[in-house]
Amino acid sequence: MPDVHSVHYDVALTNVSIAYRNPGFIARELAPEVSVRKQSDRYFIHDPERETIRSTWDGRAPGTEATEVDFALSSDSYYCSDHALESALPDEERENADAPLQPQVERVEFLTEKILLNQEANLAGVLRKPGNLPGVDLGQTGQDWNDSSVDPVAQIEEGRDAILAAVQAVPNVLVLPHSVYTVARNHPKIVERVKYSSLGVVGTGVLAELFDVEKVLVARAFQNVAPRGQEPDLAPIWGDDVLLLHVPQRPSLKMVAPALTFIWGQALGSSRGSSVQTWREERRKATMIRVQKYYDQKIVAPGAGYILRNAVS
Repeated sequence: MPDVHSVHYDVALTNVSIAYRNPGFIARELAPEVSVRKQSDRYFIHDPERETIRSTWDGRAPGTEATEVDFALSSDSYYCSDHALESALPDEERENADAPLQPQVERVEFLTEKILLNQEANLAGVLRKPGNLPGVDLGQTGQDWNDSSVDPVAQIEEGRDAILAAVQAVPNVLVLPHSVYTVARNHPKIVERVKYSSLGVVGTGVLAELFDVEKVLVARAFQNVAPRGQEPDLAPIWGDDVLLLHVPQRPSLKMVAPALTFIWGQALGSSRGSSVQTWREERRKATMIRVQKYYDQKIVAPGAGYILRNAVS
């Protein structure tokens, strides 16, 4: 009887393969993108002293002048840094690749994924950096959500009050890292509040209604922090910090947002600030592929955000 290896040679399957990808980035939902004409420029900040909402005597006696009032106008700047990665695609790899492999497409996807990963990690670093946003460290106060006696809803209400007082806008987005989301949906005080809801199951929709925000985003992005050549060491990009934010639906004049992403939308050869370039390097017998993006993630109104650090232990 012929051996099985003499009648069948293993080949790559064309209908299944394995790939590791992040389950979803949220940077664009937290820091809306603003397309700009120049790599660097300035934007106006209207009435930073809040004269608009200061009560001023407006009574006027006959024959006298009205009380004169005015407001200040300041500005700040941005600079869209160049973020680029490239990879070489040897001719031999291109010509010998079996289906379903698409070496050039996969290079572009790989580079794009890494650019987006860095953008996610950079924004998380900006928003979570101590001193950038007001808030409280629950780990230091001993009031983290692992404690069944702690009321997460009351803590979020404190954050809501802080944002309203700071920027006169109500928060509409709550960010829960996956570790915090898991604790929150099983927290006794939260379960007690929603046990008579339609399904009795605590998901993002129920939490959004409970915390009185438009949406709850569960941050599940990871980054590999292990040195190259070692076993992967995956760390959550957003840590264990809860973020409460007022995020406008779209950037506009005279709006308020905790952070914006300035995108140099008219960079040469780009589309929305991103571009893919290819060129030949004959000495290497390879096609070079580069993915490039110009952006600046900047906190523009820190009072529009509130952070609960170390929400779980």
